[in-house]
Amino acid sequence: MPNSSECNTTFSASSSNPINQLVAQTKGHDGDVDENHEMEKIPFSDVAVKRKNRAYWWRKWRTWDLTISIGLMVHFHIMCLVYAPSTFSWDAFRVGAFLALVTSLFGVSISYHRNLAHRAFNLPKWLEYFFAYCGILAFQGDPMFWVSMHRMHHQYTDKDQDPHSPTEGFWFSHINWLFDITYINQKRGGWKNVKDLEKQFFYRFLRKTNVIHPFLLGIPLFWWGGFPMVVLMGVIGWGEGWHNNHHAFEFSARHGHEWWQLDMGWYVIKLLELVGLATHVKLPSQTHKKRMALKKAARD
Repeated sequence: MPNSSECNTTFSASSSNPINQLVAQTKGHDGDVDENHEMEKIPFSDVAVKRKNRAYWWRKWRTWDLTISIGLMVHFHIMCLVYAPSTFSWDAFRVGAFLALVTSLFGVSISYHRNLAHRAFNLPKWLEYFFAYCGILAFQGDPMFWVSMHRMHHQYTDKDQDPHSPTEGFWFSHINWLFDITYINQKRGGWKNVKDLEKQFFYRFLRKTNVIHPFLLGIPLFWWGGFPMVVLMGVIGWGEGWHNNHHAFEFSARHGHEWWQLDMGWYVIKLLELVGLATHVKLPSQTHKKRMALKKAARD
């Protein structure tokens, strides 16, 4: 869960090739393109790894990367694999399932992703802020950081400017990017793509205090049920797994387009629309789908 306010190094927007400027700025940190070796490909993908492995493990590590990003990741896995089995209780399981619903479904899938990043629908401000606060409890960073990263990802999908680009290798794009906040913030280049959030005090406040809120949640949990209540697990997709659908129609509030593609986030958004809370809900039309099918046929 990177602290987006900790490091905010930007590169010049006037450069004709910003990523090359970034590479030059971080020479010795992220390596160069290896033009003399055969490009390897990401497993089960056509994406080629264009750049040599950076000096990742031997770089200068920031305190944030070690204590928060890696420290929390290791700590949570130890608690889940070692401590949780010996202290299991159904009360803790039910609380964990409820928190997974609140933080992952309402907070990340519905709020961060579909409402804030893509503006796939509108909510009353009080409900928008409540869902966004649920998202910050998921240990995935504050809304401004998450949305900025995701908008960059869609703008430069699978290219060098993609914050977690597969062109830097499978493990970097999968998880290692989480532990190099300096490099990621340099790639991201500031907050210019989240001006709509930055102008709102609520999101600026969450950006500055994002570390505090998940730990505050642990206080009532510990008071209620002791340490077992703090060791909570929840790994659920909530419809975010239909990633190809999402990239085909990133504006769409619905990710599961077929009847068999379960999409819990969409079901909640549809319910909010029915009761009048979600408005201007965006979906791909049949024309959109036919146009996309023609593009796919032309590529094939």
